[in-house]
Amino acid sequence: MHRRVISRVQKLISSAERLLGGRRSGKPSNRPPSEIGPYISRILSDAILFNEIPSPTEREVARTEFILQRLVEVGYPNSACDDLGNVTAVLPARSNSDEYVLVFASIRCEEYSPLESMARLEPERLRGRGVSESSIPTASLIVLAEYLGRNEIQYDRNVIFLFTAHDPGDLDAPALEGFLARWGSRLHCAAYLRGLELGCVGDRPLGTCKLSLKIRTSGQELMAGVPATSAISALATMAGRLGGIRWDAQNATFLNVARIEAGSGFGWFASEGEMDIEVFSPDAAALEVAKNAIVATINSVAAETSSTVDLTLKALLPPGDLSLNAELGAVVRGVHEKLRIKSRPLAIPTTAAILSSQGIPAVTLGMAEGRNSVEEEFIHIPSLEAGFRQILLVLEASATRQAGGDP
Repeated sequence: MHRRVISRVQKLISSAERLLGGRRSGKPSNRPPSEIGPYISRILSDAILFNEIPSPTEREVARTEFILQRLVEVGYPNSACDDLGNVTAVLPARSNSDEYVLVFASIRCEEYSPLESMARLEPERLRGRGVSESSIPTASLIVLAEYLGRNEIQYDRNVIFLFTAHDPGDLDAPALEGFLARWGSRLHCAAYLRGLELGCVGDRPLGTCKLSLKIRTSGQELMAGVPATSAISALATMAGRLGGIRWDAQNATFLNVARIEAGSGFGWFASEGEMDIEVFSPDAAALEVAKNAIVATINSVAAETSSTVDLTLKALLPPGDLSLNAELGAVVRGVHEKLRIKSRPLAIPTTAAILSSQGIPAVTLGMAEGRNSVEEEFIHIPSLEAGFRQILLVLEASATRQAGGDP
């Protein structure tokens, strides 16, 4: 790292430690043999720096360079980046083992903004567009590798840390699939890190289909006096019809209109618009039926309104096997009980579903509490310590062979 960046990291660590120290004063708590606080400070400082690196970009070169440099600094000189943009580092088992436990995070940020992604550290919150989406999970994974290495912690199974540029379900992002082609047969189980939803147990692997459409209606002057269907009306009709469909007998398949955008405001006729749609299901056949029904409904409304529609399949993520993740999910719930974290199911598609669909037990873990909305994005700093301890305990349980059989 350049001296300027090193100096800034040191200042960020110092600032974070002061905030954490002030929060802890007067509040005694039980500590493990190795103090966690300094590692939480480094998660914050790494997340702040990482959040300012532009994304998405091709292979996320700048972000992978940051990660590789940090991994070398914390004791992983053999970390590597493949031609798909995956960065990996391995913590070897205490004795020879051909099994690996995967802990991974996405380094991609779809919401990056040069201004809004300038993270701000407050006494109780870390704010900034993208901090929860990719920066906190990525920084947590770097610091997890550091914690295990510096404390000379090893398990019966190897641990592999993966920083992937994969966008969950994106048809044009084969990074994770490329990694699994090389490593999948050796993976015992996996944990996917998310910035928010601390306490979630993401062991219900829903599948998803994501569609985006652009619509154009006949353009005209607003006061032309000739009735015409606006893009807003056409999109509203599509959304209304899709919302009225019952997708399966069990009501387990459901649709979300994620975004509708059209019009320029008062005085202008809306002749163009966009809509994003996603449908979720635990059943692959139901997901395919829903996808076909959505396409047919959109085309039908387009014909009725004399509109031109450009429909794009953005993502198709298959559902996994729920029973496959039962044991790993039980481990996570046990950890939450030990840490007094309130467990709750996370029933949304995540990257972990790709692994479970290939026969690899996988669970999604939230790192902190906070919020990600149109108005603001932040993580609650005090909750981050519980999230980090959660990973350590889940990893210990899943990477250690229990007497009398595997966990």
